[in-house]
Amino acid sequence: MSARNTRHRWWVAVLVAVLLSTLVLGGRGDAATAYDAEELEFLGLINDYRDENGLRHLILSDTLTVASERHDKDMAEYGFFAHNTENSSYYPAGSEPWDRMEAEGYQYNTAKGENLAVGYETAEEAMQAWKESPSHNAAMLDGNYRVMGVARINAPGSVHNWYWTTDFGGYVDPSAHAPGKNPKPSSPKPSKPEPSNQEPTNAGQPAPQKPVTPPEKPAGPREKVDEPGRDTIRLENGGMDRLGAWSQKARDGADLIHDDGYARLGSYHNGLDDLRQKIRVGADSGLSYNLKVRSGGKEAADRMLVRLTDRDGKSVAVLEEYSGRDEAGWERERVDLSRFAGRTLFLGFHAQTDDRRLTTFKVDRVMLTQ
Repeated sequence: MSARNTRHRWWVAVLVAVLLSTLVLGGRGDAATAYDAEELEFLGLINDYRDENGLRHLILSDTLTVASERHDKDMAEYGFFAHNTENSSYYPAGSEPWDRMEAEGYQYNTAKGENLAVGYETAEEAMQAWKESPSHNAAMLDGNYRVMGVARINAPGSVHNWYWTTDFGGYVDPSAHAPGKNPKPSSPKPSKPEPSNQEPTNAGQPAPQKPVTPPEKPAGPREKVDEPGRDTIRLENGGMDRLGAWSQKARDGADLIHDDGYARLGSYHNGLDDLRQKIRVGADSGLSYNLKVRSGGKEAADRMLVRLTDRDGKSVAVLEEYSGRDEAGWERERVDLSRFAGRTLFLGFHAQTDDRRLTTFKVDRVMLTQ
């Protein structure tokens, strides 16, 4: 592989954190589901956390919980730790989180996400580990989610002993209920998926891992993630991922979506980078994103436009323009989109660099709020 095509391929060691769940499940997601005390404790903790951040509570989805528990069991039995199924007693190899959710009956066109963790016995430990990981923290504070499946299992003799999976969804399905309550009576599935501006999202890489001592490989020390991590595959309300949501073009042919979960534009001479995806603008829509700019000096002519275009690529509006400046940390940017209400447009990040000082533009946690 040429150096040019690996410009954005930085690799970091990622350790794992655990979410706990011991479920008594009978078949698919409409079956009766029993939650243990730590799973219910986690639901309380995450809802307290969402309260603190002005977000509505999540309720339990038994359908999502079935998908969560079965993924826990597969990871423990077949010795892997990943969002994609490597081997399974329930799903085809290579299944992604939304594939598993759909297999259990959660077949809605809505925001979806998943957090994984291993090695923690209690909800409090798992919650803290996810808080310390930017991408997993973003998933827990995603305002698009309304239901959650939570599963903790203990598998003595496995690599990590404790396995947690939380699956999130934006549609309140028939199996959803508050803790201690029963789901509403089953109703026919809608003939059409619920309209949504969001496609499935994925919290990406596992959170930091509690130190454990597996039979063969002793785990290293806990690692704190400084950069935002991978999270989603559509307008993303979390970390960025390269699985098809964003259309990307780079003059040097490199990937703009970084393996660590953010977009990286510029950083080479005479560059031209373009990253965009389709959005549907609602009546009270707003755009927010994290931005980090690093430049050789304020005089650099490099710039990045945040813009809206039509289907043919014709500019509709330039929302923001950024140029070279002194290095700064991540900053949260916000733009009001209400003047474009009712329109389907393409949101784009467009960077141009000259042949002098190099400027790097990093973008993460692009969120469209309604």
